[in-house]
Amino acid sequence: MTNEKILFHSEFLVKLVNEGEVEECTVNSVMKSLVYGLLYELGTRRIEVNKKLESLLKNITDGNVKSTSEINQVRSEIITLYSDSSALYYLSKKLSKFLDKEVEDDCLFAYDRAEILITRESELYNIYLTEIQNDLNIVIKKLTSISFIFLPITAVASILAISFNDLPSNLNSPYFGLSLVLLVLLGIALTIYLRKIDWL
Repeated sequence: MTNEKILFHSEFLVKLVNEGEVEECTVNSVMKSLVYGLLYELGTRRIEVNKKLESLLKNITDGNVKSTSEINQVRSEIITLYSDSSALYYLSKKLSKFLDKEVEDDCLFAYDRAEILITRESELYNIYLTEIQNDLNIVIKKLTSISFIFLPITAVASILAISFNDLPSNLNSPYFGLSLVLLVLLGIALTIYLRKIDWL
């Protein structure tokens, strides 16, 4: 801006001014129209990013997100939006002599909204890691349940093998049949118990 003139170096900015409602051909009016055009663009992007964020949060909690690529993409968009919103706010402060206080307040509002998205974005990784941990806990619980079933069976088998000399060598022994029935019953009982406490 020199001598009440504005020199544009971006076709996008010229387009915003042309599409905006310029009340009069002055620096103040053009700058106001330009800032509100940028605020509109940022607001549109903010709505789109917010929708993506909500959709991603739902997919994470439903267990449909198995990698961090989608999270990184939304995170990148949010950081870009935050950077642009903060740049516009600090620019409006520097150009306060050309802009009304209302314009600066609107820029601050857009900056605050983008900051909220940054805060929400930081929660994505925590929710994602929590869901991954929950899945891992389910797997560990199932493995623990299987160990819980077979460890007592192994203990009983060891005791019976020590108590009866012909158990390991003579499959026709009545003791073998008795021990086999005991082991199967113990396994069934433990399985029923684990299903009852919802571990299996």
